[in-house]
Amino acid sequence: MRMKAPSRTARVIGTLLVIPLALALPLAPPSASGQTPGPLWTSAPKKRGPMLSLPDLSDRARPAVVHVRGTVDESTVAAAEGDRPSEGSSGGTRTSIGTGFLISKDGYLVTNEHVVRGASDLRIRLYDGRELPACVVGADTAMDIALIKIDAAAPLPVLPLGDSDAVRVGEGVVAIGNPYGFNHSVTAGIVSAKERVVDRSSLHEAPQQDIYSFFIQTDASINLGNSGGPLIDTSGAVIGVSAAFWAGHPLQPAQGIGFAIPINMAKAILPRLRDKGSAPRSFLGVDAQPIDSALEAALKLPSSRGALIASVGPGSPAEAAGLQPGDVVVTWNGAEVATSEDLKIDAQLSLPGVKVKIGLLRAGKKLEKEAVPRPTTQRAPTPLHPSGCSRPREVATPAANDFEVSDVPAGQANGLPGGHGVAISHLAEHGAAAQAGVRVGDIVLRIGNERVRTPKEVQSALHAFNPGDTVPVLIRRAGFDFWTALSRR
Repeated sequence: MRMKAPSRTARVIGTLLVIPLALALPLAPPSASGQTPGPLWTSAPKKRGPMLSLPDLSDRARPAVVHVRGTVDESTVAAAEGDRPSEGSSGGTRTSIGTGFLISKDGYLVTNEHVVRGASDLRIRLYDGRELPACVVGADTAMDIALIKIDAAAPLPVLPLGDSDAVRVGEGVVAIGNPYGFNHSVTAGIVSAKERVVDRSSLHEAPQQDIYSFFIQTDASINLGNSGGPLIDTSGAVIGVSAAFWAGHPLQPAQGIGFAIPINMAKAILPRLRDKGSAPRSFLGVDAQPIDSALEAALKLPSSRGALIASVGPGSPAEAAGLQPGDVVVTWNGAEVATSEDLKIDAQLSLPGVKVKIGLLRAGKKLEKEAVPRPTTQRAPTPLHPSGCSRPREVATPAANDFEVSDVPAGQANGLPGGHGVAISHLAEHGAAAQAGVRVGDIVLRIGNERVRTPKEVQSALHAFNPGDTVPVLIRRAGFDFWTALSRR
């Protein structure tokens, strides 16, 4: 059996990770003014609001859910990960498509890191159909969370972030995303389990010991393309980020086993991603393991909840705090520690140099120790993301097109306005026209309100639109006319 991250695909208009659209406009880096940044997200009220009906919940939430896409150079990603391109891959470029959700009115949004990994020409499609260039503020592979920024002319709709620790097994939830390109699909279910620890090694992401595998499990349908979308409780607050689903065995496919990253984990690193572009970890210095029923009985523990310490590193903050092998960590700064994975997350995401209180069970007695985690040693500087907000960006010129046209031969132009016309002769592989479904051989009849009969008229009509504008184009294909819209480079 294996678990799949709902995102990597090479489909053009509808699928799952990131897709590229058109121009690359310069985006202002976060906090470029030097002012103290305000709250990054809106928090849901601690006292949960009334339960919303599914139609009301969907209407309220969908405007804040976005479509994410970009172009990925597979050979570059493979080299960065110290791996070879995947089997069957040409090592070229592909389109990556996924989902995200807005958390601030000024354009910050959250998605999965694997949705934007190695992606350039990053684009965000809003619920109202607008396409905007985007940049990666910060990304964290271990947690599979990325913070993205777009610039919009007006405040954007947002989703409030809830408290995933307060979620109860059995309560209703809704997932919203773009599975297989079916944009803003809403699926409903329940929380099937919390604190689910799952082997992510089959995802071919980072070395297993460096990634987190601590999820909310749900039977709300999560498929390829849902990656990075919100899992929402019945009051409309985000409690998780859709990340993966369990595929099962080819002869015994699984159904209704989806996983979401608890939103409280994401909230722990989002401010660091905004301020530093990364989320450096803290070091405690223990190896811990989960407690099974046999260990629970052997150690005469009241339950199997907690993290059993197997070893304490010499000279570590844990040793300085007096932690010992055989101790069971049950709380961290007053919050319950459910499993060894829970302790790993608490320790690594704590602020370096800040004292924490650790609740223990030792030989049947309750103890509390104080530890001061220290910063981990950075292995190497984090390389600039291809779509990073700090990376210099070139402004696309209005003359840049992603398709070429040529005159329709006179013998084939009968029936066209004025007996002349132009046909698409070439398409950029990942350009806006290709993404809009335009094909080589299509006849261009109008661009906006202008009839076009020659390549020169096509250029003139396009010049009436600014970079970033959405351009309506009337196409004739196999005797049928239809409109399509593409973003102006």
